[in-house]
Amino acid sequence: MFTDWGRDTFIALRGLCLATDDATTPGRSSSSGGAVSDGMLPNRFPDQGAEPSSTPSMPALWYVVAVHEFLAVAEGVAARDREALEAAVQAILSGYARGTRYGIRADDDGLLAAGEPGVQLTWMDAKVATGW
Repeated sequence: MFTDWGRDTFIALRGLCLATDDATTPGRSSSSGGAVSDGMLPNRFPDQGAEPSSTPSMPALWYVVAVHEFLAVAEGVAARDREALEAAVQAILSGYARGTRYGIRADDDGLLAAGEPGVQLTWMDAKVATGW
């Protein structure tokens, strides 16, 4: 069964809602920020109580972009909702700056670095075979 995908949701949100002046729908998705753990946001939110999957590095980054764009166009966002969104973004940025799971971190040059053998962390969800 297909389930909710964090990365895809936050990418699509920008075109489906924000670009069409629908600033109400993203507010209903804002609860995703409550799932931030060590600066990471799940890429997959399975149905019926299964644990979310937090391997790829992109969902949290797309969340930051979506929140920024949402807050730029949304009017009348309740202070408590704005604070929750901003707290989730800060938790993500702090997690990436100090380093989090799977070697995801800000490198010495300020760019993001990530990697752990056998773990797919890119948008392709692909692994490179070793031992060729």
